[in-house]
Formats: sequence, structure tokens, C-alpha cells
Amino acid sequence: FVLFVLVLSSMPSPLTAQEQCGIAERISHPVDLNLFELGQDYGIASPRHQGRFHTGEDYFIPGGRSTLGQPVTAAASGRVTFSSPRGWGRDGGVIIIEHTFPDGTVIYTQYGHIMESETVTFPSRLSCVEAGDVIAIIGESRPAPHLHFEVRVANPDVPGPGYSRQNPA
Repeated sequence: FVLFVLVLSSMPSPLTAQEQCGIAERISHPVDLNLFELGQDYGIASPRHQGRFHTGEDYFIPGGRSTLGQPVTAAASGRVTFSSPRGWGRDGGVIIIEHTFPDGTVIYTQYGHIMESETVTFPSRLSCVEAGDVIAIIGESRPAPHLHFEVRVANPDVPGPGYSRQNPA
């Protein structure tokens, strides 16, 4: 029994996500706001979705410029908890990242309607990303290419659905 305790005490303790992936200082926009506009805001009821409320913000490039294929960056440093190029089926891929702040607060950011390219691949689950790392590109989605971006306090590995029957605001 004493030998077992000695062996356990000499083993390194598992690293927390914070120790592995660093501390998030702030949440930034995952797209360049000099190009992108907010298309649909958080908490807005959508007639297209039977009055359900939008759980994030949708960003697109106005004026006929192509949103499709534009880079999406990590909004803060953190650990990937979900990563799937088909996370929303025909509506594209989803990535969720866990962020730990200096006071120990943990939040999650979700990026939806995204895809990979020849030069950009999704980070793997449990990998670390730095703020500003390109994690995906904007993919095809209905009704037009855009990024769905959420900041959440729960559901670290549940993508979507992007709308809720209850107002999240």
C-alpha cells in the first residue's frame, strides 16, 4: 500500500484545460468587422424558423462580395471541445472552443456554417488554439453563406441548433 501511494504521488497530475491551452484575456470577433456586418443579432425571433429565437450572431459580407471561403478565427485562446465538418449536416461544420479566464470563469464559443479547404483544416478535438488562429472558412449555408457565432456558458460539446423556443436574451 505504501509503495502504491509513493508511485501515485510521484506521477504528474493531469493538466487542466487552462494549463494546457492558456488563459483567455478577452473574446474578439471571429471575422474582420471592416468587411463583415451583423446579419442577424442574438435573441431575435425568426419568422423563417417558426418564431424561434436566434442563439448567436450571424455575420456576412454585404454588397455582393463573397462571404463564402472567408477565414474564421478563434475568438480567444482555448481548448477545442467539438470539431466536425458535418456538425450541422447540410448546413456545414461546427467548432466549439472552451475558454478559461484569469478568474477561473469558463465560457464556450461556437462557430457554425463553416468548412475546411485545401489549406485550412478544423482543429482536432481537445487541441489548443490561440486567439486569432484561422480555424475554418465560411461554407455554404441556407439562405446564403454566413458565420453563426455563439458565446455560451454551457453545452461544451453540443452543436446548435442555432435557434431556441425560449428567448435566450
